[in-house]
Amino acid sequence: MKTTSNRIVVGVDGSRCSLRALRWALREAKATGSELEVVMVWMDPWSIGGPPTLFGAGREGLAQLKATLTDWVTHAATAEEAESVRVVEHVVAGKPAETLVSRSKDARLLVVGTTGVTGLRFWMLGSVGQRCGQLSHVPVVLVPDVDRQAASFDKEDAGSAPVHTGAAAP
Repeated sequence: MKTTSNRIVVGVDGSRCSLRALRWALREAKATGSELEVVMVWMDPWSIGGPPTLFGAGREGLAQLKATLTDWVTHAATAEEAESVRVVEHVVAGKPAETLVSRSKDARLLVVGTTGVTGLRFWMLGSVGQRCGQLSHVPVVLVPDVDRQAASFDKEDAGSAPVHTGAAAP
């Protein structure tokens, strides 16, 4: 039997929906005493034919990505009064869904937003959340975009949106 760690992995790309997913994951980690691994996946737009790298970001760009991720986590933790949650942050190169699934292979949960910053690529390649659900061997929590939900939801409360869960067959 596979044992899982008391760890939650959340993918963050800076979209409003991914920041809502981060807040949801912080609340869940706080409630369950879990560690939270926050992952920003960088896909170098110049590495179309080869493996993804952080080369295109450069040292300054990578430092800026890490600082931005830290700002998002700090802001969300403060908003959720979850400063006590142990958080590990990573900026990694790779394909978003595959990287998140790989990093969560022994986690308790994988959390992603239902929409991100993929734009036109969404229509060509598919949703990261959908792909995570197809590939993952742990439960996947999809946090929807509140603005796409019924008007009765409070758009200012990023964490009140309903959460859809599911897990791929092992």
